[in-house]
Amino acid sequence: MSDDVLSGKVAIVTGAGHPQGIGAAIATALQARGAAVITTDISGGDEQVDITDAAQVSKCIEKVVGEQGRLDILVNNAGVGVGSPYFLEQEANDFDLSFDVNVRGMMLMSQAAIPHLKKSGGGSIVNIASLCGLKAIASMPPVYTASKFAAVGMSKAIAMEFGANNIRCNAICPGSVDTQMRANAMALLAEKEGISLDEAEAAENASIALGRPAQPTEVASIVVYLCSPAGAYVTGTAIPVDGGMGLGL
Repeated sequence: MSDDVLSGKVAIVTGAGHPQGIGAAIATALQARGAAVITTDISGGDEQVDITDAAQVSKCIEKVVGEQGRLDILVNNAGVGVGSPYFLEQEANDFDLSFDVNVRGMMLMSQAAIPHLKKSGGGSIVNIASLCGLKAIASMPPVYTASKFAAVGMSKAIAMEFGANNIRCNAICPGSVDTQMRANAMALLAEKEGISLDEAEAAENASIALGRPAQPTEVASIVVYLCSPAGAYVTGTAIPVDGGMGLGL
């Protein structure tokens, strides 16, 4: 794949404020392939945007298009993972936050972006879902799992409706990724099982065929593929990027 395969393209990546996160890795990878990338986050990034606020979303998209002249790529990476791993301990506030950010925010960003993708002659939307959007994993909050299943479903609906406009939409479903969110999940697992953090990490790694979590750059490489001409005939998919993780139902 050419180093400038995305030259002339304009991309927005949400949830890219944390330097060790998936969003930051995606932004770096897209820039390395020639795209002009604008990052957003609730605090940090090029634009501070609450993606659950329709007015802020609209203002952000219009500003980017006004400054860059077009929009070709939207990566909905922003997400939260909150709540207990036990179903009977799910709380309404955790449900509301999970669906507001992981589903509603993705919807609002996509709704605001799609008219501009149409004007650009098409484009690519990539939604960062989770392996929890394909199967339930015992250590993960049920409200998180439900929100990620919804994210996958909405990705397919967008792909089906806007394929005629040459707009492709795909979901990426990472398993364990070496980020701050994984650190939080490992802490929850250690507490739940009454084991040390090292033991929790070893137990998870044992469930992965490749024996380790992904690096954020390894998720980012799939985003680049989906946004490039190499992925021009891929839409409506939910791609596991999980190293052969065997956990879940």
